[in-house]
Amino acid sequence: MAVSNELISYTKALDNLADGLVDSKTLRVGSFWEFIRDIWSKSYEHPELFKAWHVGFICEDIEQAMSDGLFYAGVLPRFHLKSTILGHGFSVWTFLKYGGQRFDSSGLYLSYSDGMSVYHISETKKAIRRNEQLREWMKDKVPDADYSFRYSIKGTSSDMLHGGLFSFKRGTHTNRFLIADDVLRDPANPLNLSQLIKAEDHFMTETIHIPVGKAMVVVLGTPMAPKDLLEKLADDERFRYRFLPALDPVPGRRVLCPEIRTEQELLTLKRTHPRSFASEMMLQPYTSTDSYITDEEISLCEDPDLKSLDPQVPHAFKGDYVVAGFDVGKKRHPSHIAVYVSRAGQLRQVHQAFLDGMPYVQQVKYLNDLAENFGMDRGYIDNTRGELEERGLNQAWKLRTFTPKYRHLIASTFEEFIVNKRISLIVNERQKAQIVCVNSNLEAQETPLGHGDAFWSNALASLAAKEVEVPTVTEVGSLQELTGLEAIRSTSRSNLSFPSKGTDVSFEVCPECEQSIGWIPARKLCLICHFNKVDKIGS
Repeated sequence: MAVSNELISYTKALDNLADGLVDSKTLRVGSFWEFIRDIWSKSYEHPELFKAWHVGFICEDIEQAMSDGLFYAGVLPRFHLKSTILGHGFSVWTFLKYGGQRFDSSGLYLSYSDGMSVYHISETKKAIRRNEQLREWMKDKVPDADYSFRYSIKGTSSDMLHGGLFSFKRGTHTNRFLIADDVLRDPANPLNLSQLIKAEDHFMTETIHIPVGKAMVVVLGTPMAPKDLLEKLADDERFRYRFLPALDPVPGRRVLCPEIRTEQELLTLKRTHPRSFASEMMLQPYTSTDSYITDEEISLCEDPDLKSLDPQVPHAFKGDYVVAGFDVGKKRHPSHIAVYVSRAGQLRQVHQAFLDGMPYVQQVKYLNDLAENFGMDRGYIDNTRGELEERGLNQAWKLRTFTPKYRHLIASTFEEFIVNKRISLIVNERQKAQIVCVNSNLEAQETPLGHGDAFWSNALASLAAKEVEVPTVTEVGSLQELTGLEAIRSTSRSNLSFPSKGTDVSFEVCPECEQSIGWIPARKLCLICHFNKVDKIGS
């Protein structure tokens, strides 16, 4: 065997000697559960927490996924060692498992932003430094760089890259793993639904192809919105999916990890901070916990037997009346129509549709055909921007201008029908998503699928139904006929001419406002109170 005469430095000689000492020892890392419990736990102040039931459960669960040739998706509460085990611990165990084999090992730690992935790299390196056994097995090639993960394990290199979901360079591949840790959570803008949709599309079309061969993909995080990436992975046959809320995670078990959060602590958090408890502990989508109407409430009102009927075909309904609501969209989001038939006090949705990209002229024809073919009694349209004014709408359609008070009126009416289960909805995920995306402040994030349009169309239909049942405007006839005097009415309700005290008219007072100027004794009606009520409703 040829012997090299090349001179090497004293430092290099010590490095080679250290590598030889490491290479001479066997790495007995065991199973993932054994590694986490007996080795990885020694990096932390409370190693006993790593003996908790849920720790062993997810360790064995992910190893079973690997045995079955599946990827893994873990949805767990905050503060329950999610990233510590499935992110930091799993990456180190994988490197040790392959260390010393023929090829170098590479992995990628991905978060929504590169800054968060760098943080996870730093935390992983700190855990290795605190662990005597790991320091012996793994030689840090860049000990002064907290955000660079490059280790030598039995003579082979183990490198972990970091990146943000959208900033990581295309074309790069890893041969051991991809950790996707909270890729849906943008700390600067957690409610940006457009970004959630974009993130899901990017992950499924590009990111998931970064690992090659038999490399493992691990996705972990907290749900952000109904039907987001984490929820959709539950139906992806490539993944083993595990969903473990803090309470009742599996049959027969009440608390996920009492060593971290007892039942009493969880119930206290539920009482004092219900929204954060629902999102962070019970894993309900973050956006739905702030919804004016929740996903669960909508689901309870959905009827799988209901179908959206053809608006171009005449229909004869057996019911009390037909009402509708229409939210007019703009170029960036669609209009939405919701139509209901009332039967014995129950509203049943018979038609709903998003009019994507439909010009206003065609929308008017659509609405008129629908009003005629469905025999519509009343329909309300959001006319705040005036897009459909003077376009020849069927007289059954009434234009309504949104003000803050009016928005709250129709929203509360819709909520009333939902809570009392007086409404039955067609099962449609897009409609549901555009209802629950409206938050408690009656605001909605703009997305390619809509801007809360289905919320307002259904809310308008609900108000139309309520006002058909209990009319808010009463026909009182001619003021001249009632008083026997000539009354001059201007275009403004505030400029009505009433009799003065000098005329021969009874001046009884209204029992509510205690004024005589608008009181009509023959009808026991006060015009001042009447118009005040109308103005209040209209505003």
